[in-house]
Parts: sequence; C-alpha cells; structure tokens
Amino acid sequence: MARPAGKNRDGYSWYPGSWDPTIRRSLLMMGLVVGMGTAGYTWIEGWSPWQSLFFTLVTLTTVGYGDYGLSAAGERFTAVLMIGGIAIVSYTASQILHFAISKATFPERRMIQQAKQMSGHFIVCGLGRTGQRVIRRLLEEDATMVAIDQNPKLVEDARERGIVAFEGDATSDQSLLDAGINRATSLAAVTSSDAANAMICLSARALAENLSIIARAEEEASVCKLKRAGANRVVSPASYGGDGIAASLLHPEVARLLPGLEDGHGDVEFVEYLVSSSSVACGKSIIELGKAHPKLVFVASHAKGGNTQIRPPASHVLSEGEVLVIAGTQFDLEALRRPSRAAA
Repeated sequence: MARPAGKNRDGYSWYPGSWDPTIRRSLLMMGLVVGMGTAGYTWIEGWSPWQSLFFTLVTLTTVGYGDYGLSAAGERFTAVLMIGGIAIVSYTASQILHFAISKATFPERRMIQQAKQMSGHFIVCGLGRTGQRVIRRLLEEDATMVAIDQNPKLVEDARERGIVAFEGDATSDQSLLDAGINRATSLAAVTSSDAANAMICLSARALAENLSIIARAEEEASVCKLKRAGANRVVSPASYGGDGIAASLLHPEVARLLPGLEDGHGDVEFVEYLVSSSSVACGKSIIELGKAHPKLVFVASHAKGGNTQIRPPASHVLSEGEVLVIAGTQFDLEALRRPSRAAA
C-alpha cells in the first residue's frame, strides 16, 4: 500500500495540522512576537516593514547589527521585546529540539500520536499468522487500522507496510486506550493465546461497551468463554479450516467460488454495503438496483433498528442506514461502490 502523500515511513505527516499541539502553540507565539515587533517598529520609528522585520529578528536572536538610532519610545519597546520575545524564542527552540529527539528515539510515541488522530478505525491485537491475514485483508479494502503486538520485529514489519503499529501488551487498558479504542469501530483479538484473547475482550468491553469485538479461539472449548468475556463473534481457525477442507472435498465448485475455502481468494465475495444518504442505492428498490447491477446477488437486508431480512423482495425500497449483504465478483462490487464514492 502506498504511503499517503506528505507522510514518511513511520506514518508521521509533515503537515502542520498533524504536529504536536505544543509545537504548534510555540510556533504561533513566536510568529505573533515577530509580527508584533515588526508592526511596533513600523509604527513607532516609521521604518519600512522589511527594516522593521530585520531589526525584530536581530533583537530576538541577540545578534546585534549596528546602531539604528532608536527613539526613546523605540528603546522602551525594544526592552519589552527582548524580555518577552527572547524568552518565547528560547522556549520554542527547546520544544522543537525535544520534539525532534523524541521522534527520533521513541517511535512508539509517533505511532500513539497517529492513533490519537484516528476515528472509526479497526484495532488488530496480535500480528501472528492470523493477524497478518487480517491486516492484509484490511489493507486490500483501504481500511484504517492500528496494530498492537509485543514482538518488535512484527511491529516494525507492519510499519514498513504503512500501518500504524506499536509495541505493547494488548491486554493492558493503557495500550487499548493508546490505540483509540473509544473511537474505534471494531477490534480483533487474534493472538495465539486464548487466555490473552479473553483478557483483551474483557478489557475492551469494559472500555467500550458498543465496540464490535471479534476473537480468535485456538481451542474449541474457548469459544464460549471468549463470548462470555465480551466477544461478539468467535472464529476458530481449526474449525474454519476443517470446514473449508470438508467443503472442498464435498462441494469443490462451491469451495472454488467462495472466498477463504480454497486459497483465500474465491471468485465470489460477500460484502456489507451501507446505504448512506449520498449512496446511489438510497431510495431505490431492489429491482431497480438489480437492473443497474444485474450480476450482483442481494442476499440479505438489515434495516436500521429492524430485523435481518433474507432475500429482500424486489419491491423493497432501501433507506438511509440500511445494510445490504451482497454477493458478487470484486469487479461488480466495485462498480456498485464507485458512484457513491464519487458522490462523497
């Protein structure tokens, strides 16, 4: 995945809006001092703006550059500017130096700062084999995510792929808060330990009641425990893999079509499609949408605050906030998404 414009390999943006608030305030104060000094000399001494700016910079940097023949009022103004301005310049310089050193020596702070600016993102706890497949799929969908793992090598590899990732214990409340759990959409607890996944679920549910939590279960006996710990859904790789192999044996054509049952990339994909106010589907019936996209299959519909309806009737009119479950090829699904993205 290509890095967003203006960002380096660690995901840190050089745009001022993403800088540390202390740095922004310091630079703003220094700018105000320079501006006030320039305006003050222009008004008091009658100098040109450039001459006033030059003398202001000479004063603030304590360089000294000849005698400008200041008036008494100008001397008093210079005294105030030196006392207050030099203090602000020194403070700003120290903050920038501290900021630069911390960025160079504490990469975790960079990642946590990035995570604090995210909203509606996914949190992936664990970067093992399952976690790697999760983030790969999320990257394919251009999803925003934060990854947490205790293995520094796996964390560094994730950063190389443009992912906001930091080293930490995902069972810790602080790590989850650093990942922005209060603003996240969903969390995946996919470490190799069922006990750790259960602790992650407990901590995450306590911090965010409405968060969608998906957990991995290594042992079949852990499925119920993880659900009691707060997981909305539990996936067992062993069970899922066994079912996939059985399906490939019994129904090879079905396995070839469906994603994940054969090589992870079937011909047919199942996706959720949220009907927003700007969506091309909003206000249209199923039959109208079907005529525009004849190769898509509308599997189910879940109205906001309502029940899930399997195979919604052709006359059903889609409303804002409704979620459609659609089956189709990636090309046909992208054709449906494209108009709504353009409108947004």
